[in-house]
Amino acid sequence: MKERFETDTNSRFRSINDFSSFSQNDFKSLNSSNFHNKILSINTSLINNTDRNTDEPSEQSNRSGRLSREINSIGFIGIKDKSGKKNGFGIQKYKDGSIYKGNYFNDKSSGFGIFYHSDGDIQKGEFYNGITKGYGEYYHKKEVKYYGYWLNDIQYGIGYEIWSDSSEYYGNYYDGKKYGLGTNIWPDKTRYEGEWKNNVREGFGIYYFKNGNIYKGEFRNNIIDGYGEFSWKEGRKYYGFFKGDKKEGFGICYWPKGQFFIGFFKEGKQCGVSKCISGNEIIYRKWKNGKKENKYSNEKQFFNNFNQDEKKYTKYFKWDINKLKEYMEIE
Repeated sequence: MKERFETDTNSRFRSINDFSSFSQNDFKSLNSSNFHNKILSINTSLINNTDRNTDEPSEQSNRSGRLSREINSIGFIGIKDKSGKKNGFGIQKYKDGSIYKGNYFNDKSSGFGIFYHSDGDIQKGEFYNGITKGYGEYYHKKEVKYYGYWLNDIQYGIGYEIWSDSSEYYGNYYDGKKYGLGTNIWPDKTRYEGEWKNNVREGFGIYYFKNGNIYKGEFRNNIIDGYGEFSWKEGRKYYGFFKGDKKEGFGICYWPKGQFFIGFFKEGKQCGVSKCISGNEIIYRKWKNGKKENKYSNEKQFFNNFNQDEKKYTKYFKWDINKLKEYMEIE
């Protein structure tokens, strides 16, 4: 496995590639037929006897699906045990117009059920002790649909989400947010596969641009930042460091005609010592703000002008054409 400027990225790139092989259909299959069959088997005829409209004061419906608000309930139709507790199938109406229909155990929604929010949202799935836990589906009235796992009324674990504009996300959630490995696809087919933290791209990932360019590397707060490998559709490549979506620090550039640039960047512009290779010609130079400055007559003079930070990368300036091609995966 090739080195990446002394950065420990290999295992994390492998993790992303392994995750990418877990297809979108694998996530969609979470929505199992067994689940639907159980929901459809509920005796929904009871709901026809319950008027969903109410003149009672309304309250904001909790979109997370929390059902433990018995103080706001205004009517129950269903099975109760001898002690008066709900046990079995039932329908519960709330003051805000929301309705739950499904199974109860010991006076709490437990098992499979459907919760109709007063604003039109629908949640159906597994409940435990009055809260969503396990597999479930959430249908926002117009904006988004979610299929996946819940814990304590919050998206937790593997899930699949689709928005009204056809954007899709499938991957891991933690505390209701994208967290861990996941894939996001936008309507224009731009795609990101990689690590997330609190709903933003954070860590290592692969970003496929709609124009065919590909970036593979580090992200911080949704921005390209850290070590990365950028490949343009026409064949250009840059392997090196970024900061704020721009080249920053050491990097190697390649052009399809066979030229290489090995050197340093600042805010996206050449800045510092560099080695340019074009065929049999090698040029040693120093840059500042993207403009050429000193040109060195030989390799010895060139290395004698390195500062302390530049000396850390001396070995990469000594690579020959074959080593550069191997590193940048050029045939």
